[in-house]
Amino acid sequence: MRSTNCGFLARFAAKSRLLGLGVLLCGCGPRFDPPNQLTTLRILGVQKDLPYAKPGQTVNLSILWEDASPAAGRNVRITWSGPCFDPAGDLYYGCFSQPEVFASLFSGSSSDTTSFVMPTDYVTNPTAMAGDQKTAPIIRPATGENNTGYGIAFVFFAACAGTLTPIKTSDPTALPVGCMDDSGKLLDSDDFVAGYTAIYAYDQFTNNNPVITGFQFNGQELPPTSVCIGDGCTSIAESPPPTADSIDCAGMPPDPRCIPTCANDGQSPCHGYPIQPTVDQAKSQEQDDVSVEQLGHPVGEQMWIDYYTDGGGFKSGTRLLNDATSGWNPDYGTDFYASKDAKVSRVWALVHDNRGGVSWAGIELKTE
Repeated sequence: MRSTNCGFLARFAAKSRLLGLGVLLCGCGPRFDPPNQLTTLRILGVQKDLPYAKPGQTVNLSILWEDASPAAGRNVRITWSGPCFDPAGDLYYGCFSQPEVFASLFSGSSSDTTSFVMPTDYVTNPTAMAGDQKTAPIIRPATGENNTGYGIAFVFFAACAGTLTPIKTSDPTALPVGCMDDSGKLLDSDDFVAGYTAIYAYDQFTNNNPVITGFQFNGQELPPTSVCIGDGCTSIAESPPPTADSIDCAGMPPDPRCIPTCANDGQSPCHGYPIQPTVDQAKSQEQDDVSVEQLGHPVGEQMWIDYYTDGGGFKSGTRLLNDATSGWNPDYGTDFYASKDAKVSRVWALVHDNRGGVSWAGIELKTE
């Protein structure tokens, strides 16, 4: 069974909830901000340079996060676990019985990147006596007709505006990790986000991340100096909110990123400004090889774009980019609705495929 290869565990472990990427839980109760509006500490995506890896290859991971809380600019630690290979049932919480996997989460260091080597074999019982240890290949044999052998690795990550600490929980699916402030109080979802990403191992299949080459706003392709792509977004996302003079709206011609405020604050009937990343179709649209082998006919990747902003809103926060059967959707943009406040807002577009690939780009817009 395959998934989008990324999931967010309970925004803070003390509440022990499980949130799946792309799943929106609805019900009666208080109104929450839409998921594409950033008002707190948020992890937006984790990229693997090899969404599918072969045994022996090194996988490099990077993370995109933004602290959109009123305390933006504070110290936020980004930490990673070690890899967990082939847990029972391919379930992430099968890794919780391997404490050595999580040791690096509590190291106190902070980094937006990590890496690990997909093994050719690995120790299946690391707590056994040395003479009793057995090894197994990362890629397990195929189990059914037209299926292929594969392996899986899980890596956990956390963003904590405090200090990470192990905690006890009665929920076997809850990450046993919390984030404490200086007084020892567990912090909540405004200050702590944790999750996991999965990397599949195949002998014969590969997968590339989508390719973003630029960004369009209001019908114009923005100059490269106005767009961040991939690793170039890190310093922007992690810095305090931009100042009002970071975009010059008085020049001639005016900067296309300058737009008037809207009293409806990011919602219709605000004027909609078309917005979208420029995605290279030839380099991004791929065949889903595993599904082709299972089904016996051509199947493309399912691809979509998630849009986020820390000011304003969107007509639609998620847009289809490629359908597995009908193919490429050229109308993958959305409309941006301006904030009611005079400010500079960050806007992010994350392009996903259903095989664990992701790429991102961002721009800043000024409302006045």
